[in-house]
Parts: sequence; structure tokens; C-alpha cells
Amino acid sequence: MQLNKYELYSLKAIEKWEKKAHQGFHKKILDITIKPVDYIIEKIGRDKFKIFGDAIESTVETVLYTAKYTVDSKQLIKKAHSHGLMIKDLSELQSSNLRLLDKCNRESISFHKKAAAIQGAVLGLGGAAIAVADLTTILVQDFHMIQEIAFCYAYDPNDVIEKEIILRIIEAAIGGSTTKFKCLSEIEQLKQIKEKENKAVTTKKGVSVLGAKVLEGYIEDLTVALLVRLIPRSLPVISMVVSSHSNYEIMEHSGETAFMVYRKRFIERKMELEQAESRKERR
Repeated sequence: MQLNKYELYSLKAIEKWEKKAHQGFHKKILDITIKPVDYIIEKIGRDKFKIFGDAIESTVETVLYTAKYTVDSKQLIKKAHSHGLMIKDLSELQSSNLRLLDKCNRESISFHKKAAAIQGAVLGLGGAAIAVADLTTILVQDFHMIQEIAFCYAYDPNDVIEKEIILRIIEAAIGGSTTKFKCLSEIEQLKQIKEKENKAVTTKKGVSVLGAKVLEGYIEDLTVALLVRLIPRSLPVISMVVSSHSNYEIMEHSGETAFMVYRKRFIERKMELEQAESRKERR
């Protein structure tokens, strides 16, 4: 099975991105700091770190165990039509034109980045006092944006393993370069589990596939990465600007990461489906 030119180009771009280190001021802090947790605790204090950590943990548990994708399927089909994807059912997205799907997702990511920046500017007026609310809100919005991207490439964001993949995407986007590479490796593991789940792995709603201990480490890493962005808000004069830019950047990096991860999976699935069809025809 041969991919078309656009799919081949996309695959090469994805592979190049996977090997690329993160860019930006916040990323450099996470990359050069030997022990990010100690760095953050030293800056804000252990008590405040726990407050933020508890808030992030509660948010993560909510999106992992109870969050649902709330957009109506008819609205999604209507959106697909507006981008030239004349489908009758969301399952048809599996064989849709990748270029059109990419265009649809780029527009969605752009919308979420602007909305996040506005939210950050408004909440930033309160400075560090309401920073917890800001970060948990942006985390929920981030999760929802990635759910939309997953659905657009015909993956069910309500599936428990899919939710874990989304969490890894968020961590990879917000953390440093080492975290990005670690999360991409974990996503590959989760993809393998997903492929085998009907044969050897039984998952239930509310059960973390990789275990509670891994989830605990995830929450700590995510809290640290988010707090690196929070420190500048201790200066009230620039709090509004910093908050707006920080939220915009979170959505930008998460959108890019989700875009790359799901495009790759879309291409891989297309190859697998066509290979399976070829085997049937030979029989």
C-alpha cells in the first residue's frame, strides 16, 4: 500500500517533530533545571505547591474518570461538511482526506488558542490569588480541545485508554524536552495496549491502565510544568499579560502535539486497514 504525496510529507514532518526538542523560555527552565520539583518548591513554598498539586490532581481525576465529550455528533458532521468532508456518519472519518481533516483541526486549534488567551487575560487580573482557578480551567479546556482533535481523526475520546493518551499529550506539550520524549514513548505503549485490548487487556471505566503509581508521578510532573508558567504572576503589573501569553502557549503546544500524534495514528490506521483489505482480496 502506498501513501499519497501529502500523507508521505505529513509522515516525514511528524517524524522530524518527534525528534525535535522543545523551544521557548519555560521549556528551557524545565530542561536545564536538574530537579524541577525542588526548584518550584524553593520558589513558592511546599504548602503552596501542595495546594496547586491537589487542584491539578482533582482536575485530572475528573477528566480521566468522569469527563465526557459533549459536542453533538450532528454538529460534528455539520462541521465536517463545512470543510468539504461529505460524511453521513463519524465512522467515515477513518477513510477521509487527511488534508481536509488537518485543515479542520488547524482552525479548531486556532480558535482554542485565542479563547485561552482571553481567559488568561481576564483571570490574570487577579494575579496569583486566582491562579489555581486559571490553571485548572485551562487544563479542562486543553483536554476538551484534544478530545475534538481525537474525534476528528475518528478516535473515541471517551475510551479509557484514549483518555490516558490525551493526558500524555498534555504532559508532553507542557513539560520539557525530556518529558516530551518520555510521553511519546508512553503513547506508543498505550497504542499497543489499545490494539490488544480485545484479546488480552480488559479495561474498565475509572481504571488507570498504567496504574496509580504512574498516575501519581504524572500529576506531579504536570503540576511542576504548569507552575513554571505561574511564577511570573507574582508581579501584579504584568500578571494579565503573562497569564494571557501563558495560556495561549499551553494551547499552542498542546494543539501541535495532539495534531502530530493523531495525524500519525490516522496514517498508521489507514495503512493497517488497507493491508487487511488486501489480505481479504487475496483469499
